[in-house]
Amino acid sequence: MLRAATSKVIRQGALAARRGAPLGAPRLQEFHASYRREEEAKAEVPTEPADNGTAKSLYGIAAGITLAVPAIHYEWYLVNEETQLAACFICFCGVVYQQFGTVIFEALEEDGNKTLVEMNAAEDGVIDSLTSTIEEIESQAGIVEDIEAVKDLKIETYAKLNEVGKVKPLYNFKSQVEKLLAAIAAEESASQEKEKMALMEEATAAVSAEFSSSKVLQKKSLANAIAMLKGSKTGDDPVKEAYLNFFADKKKAAEKINEAEEAKASREAMIAKLNSVAKNDKFYFEFDASGSPKMTA
Repeated sequence: MLRAATSKVIRQGALAARRGAPLGAPRLQEFHASYRREEEAKAEVPTEPADNGTAKSLYGIAAGITLAVPAIHYEWYLVNEETQLAACFICFCGVVYQQFGTVIFEALEEDGNKTLVEMNAAEDGVIDSLTSTIEEIESQAGIVEDIEAVKDLKIETYAKLNEVGKVKPLYNFKSQVEKLLAAIAAEESASQEKEKMALMEEATAAVSAEFSSSKVLQKKSLANAIAMLKGSKTGDDPVKEAYLNFFADKKKAAEKINEAEEAKASREAMIAKLNSVAKNDKFYFEFDASGSPKMTA
């Protein structure tokens, strides 16, 4: 029982000796994932710790020797292989702590700083991602109003297209009628010019034949031409009289022709041409046999 008490006292003394901080003891470093506030950084002022470790160690060694000598002498504590092994281990730990404590501390501190930098970078990435997400959500706050505006604009556009759709056929119909009227006018003008040319050719041929067969007309025509060149007074122009007589005879002959049949034939030819134009240009209407328009679309 006395040995147990003595052993307990010696262990307490050794523990007290070990509690004294050595000269090369590293300082503790606290790690935290978040940034330190500027107020805390400014408030922290590094101070030199009081060098009390050496004195405490000396007190612990003296107390240990004082208690160990009578304990071993009176065999209160038996020194055996366990004691030697424990002493070797304690010496090894002390040497490692004294000689390599700073190196181990610096290695651990470097790893801690790297871990802190990586955690800060990860936190920055998360903050940036959350910030961009918040901005995107804020930008999408008015998407409902934009969709409603697009919908209203679409409805308005469709309404305008419907109005245009009502007017467009009327415009096309007007253009088609104007085109047919222009075609009718061009056809009538071409027909009149053609009839005039044919009538003049026929009159010229008839007068030439009349003068070729009559010596008297040739003599009158020559005398009239000589008198005109001399500037003397002449009578009626025989050529002019011949043309006037031809047109008078042509008028009498035209009065005997049935105008209704001629107009009918001319109208049928005109209707055929107009229907051909309407069919080729895909008009909305055509003309029947009587000349009345009828819708086809």
